[in-house]
Formats: sequence, structure tokens, C-alpha cells
Amino acid sequence: MSAARGRRPWIALALLGTPVLVAVVGPWAAGGSPSTQGALPSRPPGDGHPLGTDVLGRDVLRLVLHGGASVLGSALGALLVGAAVGVPLGLLAAGERRVLDESVMRGLDLLLAFPGLLVLMTLAATGHREWYWLVAVAGVLQVPAVARLVRGAALAPSARTVVEALRMQGRGWAYVHLRHLARQLAAPLATDAAGRFSVVLYLLASANFLGLGLPSSSPDWAVLVERNSDALFTQPAAVLVPAGLLTCLCVGGNLLVDRALARRREVRP
Repeated sequence: MSAARGRRPWIALALLGTPVLVAVVGPWAAGGSPSTQGALPSRPPGDGHPLGTDVLGRDVLRLVLHGGASVLGSALGALLVGAAVGVPLGLLAAGERRVLDESVMRGLDLLLAFPGLLVLMTLAATGHREWYWLVAVAGVLQVPAVARLVRGAALAPSARTVVEALRMQGRGWAYVHLRHLARQLAAPLATDAAGRFSVVLYLLASANFLGLGLPSSSPDWAVLVERNSDALFTQPAAVLVPAGLLTCLCVGGNLLVDRALARRREVRP
């Protein structure tokens, strides 16, 4: 049993490291942009095309090597936007003033009521189709959940007791929130980010499929899956390879964060 548990970190690192390595090193290894090369569309792996070609006749291997950067960058960017806005709002709602708590949480409840894809469709209808708008709005849509998590953790009895004690000692707002509560919130925020990464990936992939974000010619892994889905049985590599990398990215990140939090609980006195 102990040997099996000892191998789990390596499995998680391999699952997460493979797509991250492809996303970071892939564009450099593949060279120039994966433009249309004039090959026959949806051809199986063969000479000159180790993974075959996609529905546009482009080399799938070059597409995969170029497509990870947009996936990783967009998802991480949306998570950072959600955390940068949600954490301060959650701490503000957890303060002593009940008026602020009600105002912040009711406003976030209103935002939570809007379907994500409907918001992105409305944004696209106004002409804002650039990738940074997509990332920003996807991040803002995560703010209510992040703020609720932060507020709940900050209002937990164990956290509130220490906060009250620190305030009675004359500690300032910065010390209480940036030093004490930051440590308390690190574990739940990390766990939430690992699970929310899949949610953000799904939202961004759906938006790209509907033409609300990246163009259909983009090498983005999610776009490749949707673009080549009709050729799944004739050219499965064009779908299964990017889909497998997306799956490894989600599963590996969750496994690694879960194990890190479990080890932290084991060593905590």
C-alpha cells in the first residue's frame, strides 16, 4: 500500500507535466505557425505527418505543439482574474460591517444568476470578440464562487477567534488579512482553483466552439477537438490527442493539489 501511495505523486506530475511541457516548449519545437500546407484533409498518420492531418489539411503534430499555449494561458488568466477580484470582495464581505456584507453578496448573487455562455454571446454581439475579452469575462464569472469561498473560510469559527484575538492585540488590517487569513485561505483556494480549472476550460472551449472567441482555424486544443469531431473515425488522432492532453491537464492538476493538501494535513501538528 505504501509503495502504491509513493508512486501517486509521479503519476500526477506526469499527467500534469506532459501537457504543460507541450504548451511551453511546443511552439519553440514546432517552429513557425501551423498554416495550411496543402495536404489532403483528415489523412491518417503517415510519411511527413506523424499524427496525420486535420480537416483543413494541416499537420496535426504541429497544431498540437502550437495549441497548448492558448489553452494554458487563457485558463490561468481567467483564474487569476477571478481570484484577483473575488478574494478582496470575499474579505470585504467577511468584515464587521453587515451592510457591506449584504451589498457585496447580493450583487454577486445577481452576477451568479447569468449563464456564462449567455454573457459571452452578448459580449460577442457587441463586437468584443478578442481573446482578452473572453478571458476577462470568463474570469469575472468565477468571482461569485471565489468570493463565497473566501467569505465562508474567513467567517469560520476557528478563523474568527484568531482574528478577534489579533485585533484585541492591536494588529492592523494588513497584518490580520495579508498574514494570518492568507495562510488560512491558501489551502481552500488551491483546492478550488484545481477544480475550477476544469470549469474554466469547459467554458472557454464552448465559447470557442460557438465562434465567440478564437477563430475556427486556431490550433487551440479545444478548437481542434470540436473542429475535427466529424472525422473522429477516419482520423482519430486529430481529436484524441488534443482531448487527451486536456484531460491530463485537468486530472493531473487535481491529483497533485489533493496530494499536496493531504501531506500538509499529515505534517500539521
